[in-house]
Amino acid sequence: MQASGTHWLHLLTAMTPSIPQRSSLVAETLRVLREAITSGRWKDELPGERRLCEEWHISRPTLRAALTALAAEGRVIIAQGKPTRVCAQPSPAATVAGQPQPLTVCLLSPEPLHAMPPFVLLWVDELRSQLASEGHLLQVHVGRAWSGGKNPARALQSLTATVPAAAWVLYRSTEAMQQWFEQRQIPCVVVGSVFKGLSLPSVDRDHRAVCRHAVGLMAARGHQRLALLIQEPQYAGDRESEAGFEEGLQAAAARGVTGHIQRHDGSREGLLKALDRLVSARQRPHALLIARTSSALTVCTALLQRGLRIPQDVALICRDDDVFLDETLPQIARYSITAGTFAKRIFRLVRQPGARGDTKVMPEFVKRESL
Repeated sequence: MQASGTHWLHLLTAMTPSIPQRSSLVAETLRVLREAITSGRWKDELPGERRLCEEWHISRPTLRAALTALAAEGRVIIAQGKPTRVCAQPSPAATVAGQPQPLTVCLLSPEPLHAMPPFVLLWVDELRSQLASEGHLLQVHVGRAWSGGKNPARALQSLTATVPAAAWVLYRSTEAMQQWFEQRQIPCVVVGSVFKGLSLPSVDRDHRAVCRHAVGLMAARGHQRLALLIQEPQYAGDRESEAGFEEGLQAAAARGVTGHIQRHDGSREGLLKALDRLVSARQRPHALLIARTSSALTVCTALLQRGLRIPQDVALICRDDDVFLDETLPQIARYSITAGTFAKRIFRLVRQPGARGDTKVMPEFVKRESL
């Protein structure tokens, strides 16, 4: 009599326990992966996905689901385009001695890593390194389902229920996202400013102080008509920027300094339309404060294309910083902070689940030719 498929599977499993059982394939794959790592079969990195799938007769989705769970346990580090790396496991003695327990920290972003500004990539990499130095893991989850609408509850509920994390790092979080995390008291750190009425721990540049300081600098150079070019406020830091700009104008009003806020929709076309409204006005601004480095680059080239000299006709300061701003002609003045310092502040809050506090980091002004 011919044996059933289940019978043969049990026989095969008994003879070669390193092959996952089909009864609960993801769970069994996860178990076999754990055993192989614990036994020292893979010390530095795992074989490629194709090899494991062929060896164990499983699909890539099954393997990837098991690897994701393994990464959540802090046993491996998954990086796109690179081999899956085995994490060093802490010894029992280290745990008894009071060393930090392995944590999984998840970064939520509306955009993939390759689309992030260079400074953001730097602090993400620094944060990953600082976590890894203590055996912790940073996972990056990209999607717009939880950040693109006014009600992200369903997407966030599904994500946090399926991905175990000791803390969440919220990059470019909306007000609805911040409200959801606070209401459920889920440990998180906001990278950026917290919206009014919320008390989540956060790390951000001090946009309010930066914009107030920039107005004072431009006024001290004799510029009396100023403008802030900023994307239509979506994040709390943008609102803080507008408040700081207005405070700076009030402080400089006695010297005859005036100014206004020119908003745009964030697109290249919208930014250029906003700029044209400024430069075609009867009383053209003498100096511009620009939020976001990509916008500063567009404004710089657009002004030169329109025959306006920088800084003779229009002076520029960028609220933010990226290294490419030194590659423009003229170089653009801006406010800078090191990625390591920024990441360290995030790391401290991640290490203290339930911590409160609005951490503001004051950047240094980088003097350049545009002012």
